[in-house]
Amino acid sequence: MPQSAQLSLYLSNPRVSLNDKLHKICRAVKSDVSACDRVSIWLFNDDYSEMTSLICIDENGQKSAGEKLFSKDYGDYFSHIINHQILVASDAREHAISKCFNLGYFDVHNIYSLLDVTFTKDNDTPLGIICCERTGNIAEWKTDEIEILKNISTKASLFISNSY
Repeated sequence: MPQSAQLSLYLSNPRVSLNDKLHKICRAVKSDVSACDRVSIWLFNDDYSEMTSLICIDENGQKSAGEKLFSKDYGDYFSHIINHQILVASDAREHAISKCFNLGYFDVHNIYSLLDVTFTKDNDTPLGIICCERTGNIAEWKTDEIEILKNISTKASLFISNSY
């Protein structure tokens, strides 16, 4: 059974800590989106000028948080993801929207493919993103993987919007 199938019940449990819920979302993404080996959850600030990583689980299973990305440095990406809610970039280093990350992010983390979906507040206001990444080589994101990530994002939206 996919981990994402049990996600709503887990996220609605008031006895589970915020950090454990974020970790569970990441584990579900890594498990159910097979090409993803690095996953992170990012939160926009109020004016969309920056986003901060709430959690990242890298390709080695190491957790981190607190990395910041700024719209002044990655304007094409910020504009696109806020207005379109999804970015599918199998060859992220060559993709028109994501190539802005080549220096300072992709090179630092060895990222070659990107699949990002926003999560929202009140079903329409972007609050942040769930980011799937492939390190080391290019991944061709499959239609079912995109749908799985959208589904996980929908489940995460309510929990995250109530927490931040």
